[in-house]
Amino acid sequence: MKKISMLLILPALLCTCATANKKPAPPAAGATQFRKLEVAGAHLGDTKAALRKFPTAKKSPLSTPSREVYEIYKPNPYISMLVLTFQDGRVRKMELRYFNGPTEHTLATAGGWDGLRDYLVKRFGPPTRTGADVPQLNDMKGLNAGYSRFNGEWMFPKVFRRVHYIALADASGGVGVITFLDTAPPAPNASATSPADRTAGPGPGPNPGF
Repeated sequence: MKKISMLLILPALLCTCATANKKPAPPAAGATQFRKLEVAGAHLGDTKAALRKFPTAKKSPLSTPSREVYEIYKPNPYISMLVLTFQDGRVRKMELRYFNGPTEHTLATAGGWDGLRDYLVKRFGPPTRTGADVPQLNDMKGLNAGYSRFNGEWMFPKVFRRVHYIALADASGGVGVITFLDTAPPAPNASATSPADRTAGPGPGPNPGF
């Protein structure tokens, strides 16, 4: 009787383990999320007119003749800093920075480092690759991926988009940086995404501000 019972239980256990280890399939509309992506009123593909929405925008020393970088402190209550990178007169990169510290708590508001990760997975599907060796796309210095809680990238080559997220956190504080990158080759007279394709940000719960 004992042998029969084990034979019946073992397949059920194996089935449960296989289900637990299986990664969730990426949502079918994962790539199309970029058509809806809005960060404090800014979008990938916007012209420099987008800077009018941010009177406090400051040009970064990282700027070059072919790459203009602007830093915007507190673009909304949920993001500590937004960094917009313009190339060919368009927003080609948006970098969102979240912090936990004495005066900043945006990382906590976003659900913590793992809350941000879960939000990205829910919105864009499982990351394409993770680990300390994943190259960073952000311009923030001093983020050592070897000590990160998470370092991963989502790639959408069909729509020329990439997302990178890195987070470092401990009991004393933390930082999370999300980077949205437009990898499309320059196209003369290319128009920005139509406002009709854009939707509002997240619903109730932890709020990452986009």
